[in-house]
Amino acid sequence: MTDTRRRVKVYTLNEDRQWDDRGTGHVSSGYVERLKGMSLLVRAESDGSLLLESKINPNTAYQKQQEDEKFLTDLFAQLTDEATDEEKRQELVNFLKEFCAFSQTLQPQNRDAFFKTLSNMGILPALEVILGMDDTQVRSAATDIFSYLVEYNPSMVREFVMQEAQQNDDVSKKLTEQKITSKDILLINLIIEHMICDTDPELGGAVQLMGLLRTLVDPENMLATANKTEKTEFLGFFYKHCMHVLTAPLLANTTEDKPSKDDFQTAQLLALVLELLTFCVEHHTYHIKNYIINKDILRRVLVLMASKHAFLALCALRFKRKIIGLKDEFYNRYIMKSFLFEPVVKAFLNNGSRYNLMNSAIIEMFEFIRVEDIKSLTAHVIENYWKALEDVDYVQTFKGLKLRFEQQRERQDNPKLDSMRSILRNHRYRRDARTLEDEEEMWFNTDEDDMEDGEAVVSPSDKTKSDDDIMDPISKFMERKKLKESEEKEVLLKTNLSGRQSPSFKLSLSSGTKTNLTSQSSATSLPGSPGSPGSPGSPGSPGSVPKNTSQTAAITTKGGLVGLVDYPDDDEDDDEEEDKEDTLPLSKKAKFES
Repeated sequence: MTDTRRRVKVYTLNEDRQWDDRGTGHVSSGYVERLKGMSLLVRAESDGSLLLESKINPNTAYQKQQEDEKFLTDLFAQLTDEATDEEKRQELVNFLKEFCAFSQTLQPQNRDAFFKTLSNMGILPALEVILGMDDTQVRSAATDIFSYLVEYNPSMVREFVMQEAQQNDDVSKKLTEQKITSKDILLINLIIEHMICDTDPELGGAVQLMGLLRTLVDPENMLATANKTEKTEFLGFFYKHCMHVLTAPLLANTTEDKPSKDDFQTAQLLALVLELLTFCVEHHTYHIKNYIINKDILRRVLVLMASKHAFLALCALRFKRKIIGLKDEFYNRYIMKSFLFEPVVKAFLNNGSRYNLMNSAIIEMFEFIRVEDIKSLTAHVIENYWKALEDVDYVQTFKGLKLRFEQQRERQDNPKLDSMRSILRNHRYRRDARTLEDEEEMWFNTDEDDMEDGEAVVSPSDKTKSDDDIMDPISKFMERKKLKESEEKEVLLKTNLSGRQSPSFKLSLSSGTKTNLTSQSSATSLPGSPGSPGSPGSPGSPGSVPKNTSQTAAITTKGGLVGLVDYPDDDEDDDEEEDKEDTLPLSKKAKFES
């Protein structure tokens, strides 16, 4: 079974107030009958002998050490003293590391008191000195101690770093203000330097330090009070004094069109830097935007798209995708002005037809632009890169972008059409009772001649007008009117030639319908014609319904039968309202009577 006990070192304070190493062992707790209570036990890992046996009274052991300011003062003094032996310093820093680790077992209230005491005794200045030493083991242990402090209270660390930059006299009176804000003095810049200079091939320490930096710059754990905002103050400090240290390896490696160094360890380091920068883009709006645009960071990042390491190229693409996802026009104008889609398109074409993560990620970015209808980027991509992308047909993303672009140009060239569509859209969905009554009255007053053959009788509010009807209704109406008048003249002419008195009638015709008319005499001479005596529709035929006021004839048209109403001379004095009712088109008359 795996030994789950914690491995510790035991030190005792001798009469000269020096620490004596008692050895390494495993700590456990249990009830000790002799001590009448729960006790802390440490047994040596070599022979199992008892190195420590102490009864656990609630927080007594640690409170005594915390209250002993002399103890902590001596500890930090020996850690930072250049005369201290390297081996001794290593033992002391390991002891402090185990001390902080064991404090995690305390109750929250007592753990708070423990870390506050460490802070008051100057643990952060001591760590700053230790992190500047050359001993890698000492620096590693100091990093672990720093991680305990950041996880416990990041605001405490942020406050110390900002005070360190402001109170230059407490750091060194020999340095000017400019040197005080330099990267070799500030604690947070030491952390960034250790992340960049990690010699571990797997960059284990760099990954740990990047996580600590991410915690420190995370606005979610920053405090906001009535008098001050920690987010505003610290981010202003970080972008002024620390961001240039973080981006230094990126800027140094992207001076040309491809990375200067493209080995695996450098690629891993740059991927960590990009991960932190991407986090800043997502959570810092104002500060990171100014920094990226002023320092032209995105152009430098996209140089890494040419890396032979796919994971680094994807990190660069993810950084740009995060920027586009914000849909910020300041970023969009910066991208268009600098033509920053070119490295992405070049990487897409170099990838060829291979179906891999790079291919999918680039297509997804363009698909986002299309779906979200980011007009400025859509126009920029189509105007500058359409020839390179038009042959990509295994997805519809780029053709969809082209369609978006054409629709956008159409609206720009014809703004009246866009405004008319907006008016119709508002008119369609916001209506009141008076509008409906007015439209219904207009529909009853409209001649049936204006409707085409076979058109359903619906109210105008239910029709969907085409663009041509919206843009040119007058010309279409005049064409229909001229065609109707010419056809009516043709009917009158043929009726007059038949030898009868030309009747007055109302003729319903549609534009575009060719009417085949025969003379009235020939129509009445046919035995089966509607006007002949033997026809079922004639007044003298069996089963016909006689009418006193009018005679009805029919003219065969292409669209069907059209009724003609003949008014005799003796009916000219009929009531004016009756005439209006009789002259209504048949379809409307039937609806009106119902």
